[in-house]
Amino acid sequence: MAQRRSIRPPVASRAGGAILLLALGALVPPGAFAQPAEALRPVQGGPLKNPAPPAPAQPARPAAPNTPAYALSAADAARTPPLAPDRPVRVSLPRGQSAFFRIAPEAGEAWAVATRRLSRNADTIVAALDDAGEVVAEDDDGGEESLASRLEIQPGDGARLLRVGTLENTGGRFEVVLTRVPVQPPSDLAASQAEAASRPPLAVDQPVRVRLRRNQQAFFALPADRSNLTARTRGLSSGTDTALALLDADGTVLAEDDDGGDGLASLLPIGRAANEPLTLRASLVGGTGSFELVLEREDPLAADFPTSLEAARARPPLTSGEVVHVELDRGGEAFFALPEGQPLTIVTRNLGDEVDTVLALLDAQGGKLSEDDDGGGGLASRVTTGGRAAFVRASLLNNARGGFDIAVAGTSEGTPGAGDVEGASRRPALVLGEAVRLTVEADGQAVVALPFDGRPALAMTFGLAEGLDTVLELLDAGGAVLAENDDAEGLASRLEIPAEPRPAYLRVRLLENKGGEVNLVLVRPAP
Repeated sequence: MAQRRSIRPPVASRAGGAILLLALGALVPPGAFAQPAEALRPVQGGPLKNPAPPAPAQPARPAAPNTPAYALSAADAARTPPLAPDRPVRVSLPRGQSAFFRIAPEAGEAWAVATRRLSRNADTIVAALDDAGEVVAEDDDGGEESLASRLEIQPGDGARLLRVGTLENTGGRFEVVLTRVPVQPPSDLAASQAEAASRPPLAVDQPVRVRLRRNQQAFFALPADRSNLTARTRGLSSGTDTALALLDADGTVLAEDDDGGDGLASLLPIGRAANEPLTLRASLVGGTGSFELVLEREDPLAADFPTSLEAARARPPLTSGEVVHVELDRGGEAFFALPEGQPLTIVTRNLGDEVDTVLALLDAQGGKLSEDDDGGGGLASRVTTGGRAAFVRASLLNNARGGFDIAVAGTSEGTPGAGDVEGASRRPALVLGEAVRLTVEADGQAVVALPFDGRPALAMTFGLAEGLDTVLELLDAGGAVLAENDDAEGLASRLEIPAEPRPAYLRVRLLENKGGEVNLVLVRPAP
């Protein structure tokens, strides 16, 4: 019987194969079998055989919320990081909102905050608030850039919170930056009128450096000889706006000035004040700042003209064709009597440097009837006398000093501007296209006749001094009002005049018990 051949490999062969695999394994780098995808890739390339499934996508981490750099309310400022020194914060405010900041402790007791890099038309306002939310210091335009703000805080100001907004809440973009500033020594200035009285008075030409915070005031006694003496502030720190006031013994303000000096500086004449103990008070118009205060004595100007109503009564009145040269010290005035019943036109001319004149018509008791500032062209003045005017007074604006001429010209009866319809009927009618200057006293009127040309016209007032408000009225021959107009353009008037009736008249009045000079013109209406 034939013997069956086994197909199972000999044990020795299986053992040899195992040995071969072990030997190959020793030659393969560790980790080669950990990447089955690469191991299964065919030599010729092509798709993977049995590829590994893709790893599941990891969910995206939510972005960390941005911590706001400023709060939009005082309550939210407690949950907002404080404003730290030298770390600018960019602010973008919608209309009607403000930004609020706490101040970082490392800022110390003395610090300054400023706005900068303002967007177009942004006008910032910075305010420091106390624990009760009340404003202890505020600044509008004290920054280095136009419309930027800067506010300085010193120990004792009580600032706990910072509010930064825009003028009229218009909104805008800008940077807010906080910086440390030196602590200022305590002020040794008198803080009351009584305290100033116990100290030596200010000395002439010896400037005193003054530093004030918002709502703080400094008081100074004045020397007994105050002839031609003027108090002036100068050397103002950035954004500082000073104010000076002269007080009597009871604390009543006798005179005061804000911006009579250069820029925001003050200039206050005190040489003409009453001969009694007086006190000078210095303060700021908002904010914190420093400046110099100095008393200056100026050489007196020659005064060969009346400087009071009583002196004018003792002099002959002005006459037509007369020219008087006047030199006024600061705060000075010149008075001249007027001839009774003779209309005159009085103008100022040949004005000195920085001289801006004002002419006022006064009644017999010195009450002001009307006033003109720039009616004479440029800074010159012009008034026309008549009615109850008994005196004319000349003065200068802005506490200036200097010279000018007063020229007097006669006014004929042919000049428009009678007191009633009867008087206007005896004078020439208005000429179309020719403007006339009318003087209207308080509670008075100027009446002019209209031309007989058979055509409609348009009457207008213009060139009104500040605060004057005209009313134009069309009158018939009996003085009855046919039409009127008050405010056509601002406080000026415009009235359409029909071709009929004739004779007819225009009456010009001023409201609010004011007097002054106005321009009146008659033109053809547009077709």
